[in-house]
Amino acid sequence: MTLVLCGDCLELLDRSILKHHGIETEFALTFLDPPFNQGKDYAFFDDELPPDEYWRWLTKVCAKVYELTLEGGAIYFMHREKNAEHVLRVLRETGWTLQNLIVWQKRTSAVPNQWRYSKAYQIIAFATKGRKPRVFHRLRIDAPLRPEYRYERENGMFVT
Repeated sequence: MTLVLCGDCLELLDRSILKHHGIETEFALTFLDPPFNQGKDYAFFDDELPPDEYWRWLTKVCAKVYELTLEGGAIYFMHREKNAEHVLRVLRETGWTLQNLIVWQKRTSAVPNQWRYSKAYQIIAFATKGRKPRVFHRLRIDAPLRPEYRYERENGMFVT
């Protein structure tokens, strides 16, 4: 079942509110792509909070999601690369187990710059409730290497 709820996530992440909307099971997966606290104009959110307040807010969000997630469930938490340390701290402090840090390479930079290299990527932290994910399907991609540079291990993964 897919359901999109609009509103303050801290209010909506309440069992009684979720039950009212027909959600009585725990979450298996959450994708968190919060406002980045860059001063953008959102109708119902102050995107210019003091940094400590912003990260306290995200800590509350991650704690509520953790509480509503089944054992082995996952969260994918996307944020700007400059905030990787904060993202990892928030996940750790709220009980999540980091599995991977994914780098999402974009085709262009959202903020071109004249005096430094543009940032055309974001981080996505993949974490689970518990030691390992309940479900995980490994993506198998053969590296685009010339045959003489490849060595196949017994598990099918290549090393150079």
